[in-house]
Parts: sequence; C-alpha cells; structure tokens
Amino acid sequence: MERVSIPTTAKELQDLVGRSAAGDGLLVGQELGTLAFFVHDVRTALGVEIRSFNADQLRRIAASRKKTDRRAAFWIAKALQTGMTPHPVYIPTGPIRRLRSLLAQRDAVVAERKRWLLRARSCLRSGGCGLPKASRSVARLRDKALGDPDGLDAHLAEALDLCQRREAALSEEARRLDALLEEETADIPAIQRLRTIPAVGDQVAVRIYAAVGDISRFPNARALAAHAGLVPNVHQSGEVLHMGRITRMGSPALRGVRIQAGHVLLSRCDPVKAGPLREIASRIQSTRGRRKIAVVGAARHILRIAYDVLRDGSTYDPHLLRSPAGAKPATAA
Repeated sequence: MERVSIPTTAKELQDLVGRSAAGDGLLVGQELGTLAFFVHDVRTALGVEIRSFNADQLRRIAASRKKTDRRAAFWIAKALQTGMTPHPVYIPTGPIRRLRSLLAQRDAVVAERKRWLLRARSCLRSGGCGLPKASRSVARLRDKALGDPDGLDAHLAEALDLCQRREAALSEEARRLDALLEEETADIPAIQRLRTIPAVGDQVAVRIYAAVGDISRFPNARALAAHAGLVPNVHQSGEVLHMGRITRMGSPALRGVRIQAGHVLLSRCDPVKAGPLREIASRIQSTRGRRKIAVVGAARHILRIAYDVLRDGSTYDPHLLRSPAGAKPATAA
C-alpha cells in the first residue's frame, strides 16, 4: 500500500488517477467534507467509481481516540478492500444539488436575520424597556419601545437602527432566494404532486424533494423515515424489547420540516382533506402528554405518503388512507 499526499486540485487528482489506474475497476473512497462534491465530480468525470462515507459510521474511525485525516484515509481504504463498509452517502448532482445549495443559503440568511432580531431584544432588555411576548421584526420591537413614556436614549436608538437596517437587508435577500427557488422548481412535477399532501406547502415540498433526491435509493417508506431520523431507537436483548425516542439520524432539515408539518396537520389543515391523517394522529394522542408523540407520528405518516407520491408519480388521495375500522392501507393514487 502506497501513501501519498497531494493538493486537492483537479490536475493533481487527475494525475493521481492516472498513476493509480493500472487497469479497470479502480475504486476510491473519501470522507465527507467541504471538498466532497468537488472530488466526486473530478473522479466520476474520469470514469472512476467513488464512494463517500461519514467517518463516524466507520467503526474503526469512530472508536479511535486519535482521529486524523491520515488514519481516516487508511481505514477507509481498508474498509473498501474488505467490503465491510456502511452504506455510502448519497452525492446529489444537477438540479438536486442546486436546490440544496439555495436552501442552505436561505437557511443561513434566515438564521442571521433572527440573530439581529435577538440583538434588538437584548438591547431593549438592557435598556430597561418592556418586551412583547412575541415579535417577528425589529420594527415591531421599536414601536413597542417608542410607546414607553420614557422614550429611547440616543445610544439605544442607534443600536436599534443598526438592527433594523441589517434585518431589512437580510429580508430582501431571503425574498430573492425565495424567488430563485420558485423559478427553479416551477417545472418540477414531483414538487407539484408533493404539494397535494396536507400540511405540505411550497417550502416543505421543495425541502422533501431536495433531501430525498433519487427516491429509488430507498427500498421502502420505512427506510426513508429512518433516513430522516423519525423512527424510534430500539434496544432488544432476549425477550426484552425497549423502544425509545426517535433516532434523530440523517437529515436534520428533512426531519425539521416534517415535524413542522405534523404540527400544522393537527392544528390548521382542512379537516375534510386531512381527516384520515388526523385520525391516525388522534389514535396515538390518547392523552394530552402524548401530543409530541402524535406530532412525530403524523410527520412520519406524511413522509411515508411522500415516498409513495415520489415513487409512483401519484398524488395524495385521502380516500385511500387506512380507515379507523382497519381497512387495508394505501397512501396515494
């Protein structure tokens, strides 16, 4: 086994493949990181099979107390030689990668906008001003503060002005990204079909489509739910079986929007269209304390319906869901 270290450039990667490929069937492994997409694209363009892994899922790497890039590369190569590797990580291409990039940019902008709102709240709190229980913009916070008989001092007003300007700029950037997302997804039929599911709006449909990518990589709806981390932990030994909280593995973005959709399903959706799904959640929510469990259950069922919609090219039909009497389940038409 030869060990070399090269700069991560297209030319060096191409030269390395040229030196390594004495024959056909070259298999390459890589650890996920910032340059994973770049390395994947360069290698696949040369006809090389490349598999990407999360190092935490490789037992030798995860259990080591000395984790370095050199050790990670060594154990990935050993795992490829023996075939004892976890499932490779899906590397999206084309429109899926573009959508994921836009969604990541939007998430960053929204998170930064929220930070400026929190800064404004902190400024008002430190100035002794009363704060409303909920406010979604710096302007509303400022209006509340101006209603105070004592008014605002110059330094506090200047700080709020800064927060408001930054928030306005970030809001404009978020609107621009929303317009780009709408333009990119306007001609994607799968997203239009996903929107027929109760509690699945524009943003949720786009995020499901972008997170799933190639639906054929999941053998069934249960595998997709596991990918989103919406299945319970299982500890089984002998006749003892314990099922705990959800695993929270996989895509946090996909899991997050599904949980939001579960809340929307139970509180805001059209009762006629969403009735069958609500009945499923109601059977879980036997008491007030089980509402969170019911929300997760609703999220998991919505995702299973989304699997059928994406796999079959169908749309949501509430008449095909399992009835309380126990009819045979079907989720899409």
